[in-house]
Amino acid sequence: MAARLFLVFLCLALCSALQATELSIIEKKLDIDGTTATVFAIVQPDGTPGIRIEKGKGFDVELENKLNVPTSVHWHGLILPNNQDGVAFITQFALYPGQAYRYQFPLTQAGTFWMHSHLGLQEQKLLSAPLILVDPSEPKVADEEVVLFLADFSFQSPDVIFEKLRCRREPPMKMDVPDLVEVDYAAYLTNWRTLKSPEIVKVTPGDKIRLRVINGASATNFFIHLGQLKGEVIAIDGNRTKPLLGSDFELADAQRIDILVDIPETGGAFPILAQAEGTDRQTGLILATQGSALPSVSEKATNKAGALTNAQEGKLEALNPLPPKQVDRQLTVELGGDMETYAWTINGQAWPESTPLIVKKGERVEVIFKNRSTMSHPMHLHGHVFQVKAIDGNRFEGALRDTVLVTPNSTLTIQFDANNPGVWPFHCHILYHMEAGMFTVIRYADFQQPLSLQ
Repeated sequence: MAARLFLVFLCLALCSALQATELSIIEKKLDIDGTTATVFAIVQPDGTPGIRIEKGKGFDVELENKLNVPTSVHWHGLILPNNQDGVAFITQFALYPGQAYRYQFPLTQAGTFWMHSHLGLQEQKLLSAPLILVDPSEPKVADEEVVLFLADFSFQSPDVIFEKLRCRREPPMKMDVPDLVEVDYAAYLTNWRTLKSPEIVKVTPGDKIRLRVINGASATNFFIHLGQLKGEVIAIDGNRTKPLLGSDFELADAQRIDILVDIPETGGAFPILAQAEGTDRQTGLILATQGSALPSVSEKATNKAGALTNAQEGKLEALNPLPPKQVDRQLTVELGGDMETYAWTINGQAWPESTPLIVKKGERVEVIFKNRSTMSHPMHLHGHVFQVKAIDGNRFEGALRDTVLVTPNSTLTIQFDANNPGVWPFHCHILYHMEAGMFTVIRYADFQQPLSLQ
């Protein structure tokens, strides 16, 4: 026993001695079509946004708050210890100005994830970034990788946006149809740039490219258009799927999609575009081979987009689904609210005056979402991966996810294994819906939260 304890302490000492990846939360200036804006960012010492980590090395990140206000960072989609989840005043204290915190835990996943503030409305000020986990032992599926980090931007402060939404009044006759666009954004961004000055990514004729598309927007769902290229979806929310072919895909707020595309041997320039739901506005970047003529791509799409549906969701299949198991506990989650009052609820309650959903370790849990509103809600569960099992009563073996879109006046069923004890946020990822109350927690029975959140 003494020898084993010595090895444990030796391992901990060695891990602590290793150099952590450094990330800073900073304020920066951003040019939006000729106008300068002040935003937040999560960057490495050289200014690179976000991080890329090898799975076998584990998660070891030193995060420093260089803002003059408190903040927090949530590692979206990661399976991690409860006290490392980065949700201010639920799993940790906020990170105050000048403070740093070292996050250390083993990694069990590889895929496309992201990070963002989980304090107030800071995410709207672009306090977010890509988080890519790679497993060198996995077979190589592409010659190159391209990350597309999507965002919605406003020159107005998030507090002003939220107050306008709360004061808004719609005529009763309009309340029975979906309201697709809640915020009139100044711009939609891909990798912090608009289509007036898009990123040009150099690619090689004949190469296979892995597009890692991250919807890091605060309140926008997107349609992904590949144009001339054909795509093969290989992963959703960081989880491998059976191939799904196409050129147009749906990506709800906070979701990620990995798509393989082949660059033609003849070369050329290929815009990859993301059109905001309910609008004729778009963002994106251009894949281009050496010497190809670059097209001029407008921020205005040819047609106005409609609403995301769950037709795509019903076609997705997990490559490694949950093992068959009898459901031990069934939870009903009713999503309510309307644009007139701008109060959004889970089971008729608004956070923080809401009743936790209780589970026990070892259970297979089934959650039935019943959306009683005319708005879509991308629902996100922290600390777990779930599998989509049914849409409007039609059962199937769907994708593994951490965020799923529940469309207006519909039902959707998921299942997950309760294997990660803690108090886990469970909420709509539309930032303003969450702030207006559509937030609760899943709490493990008998879980004892540490005396210190840190």
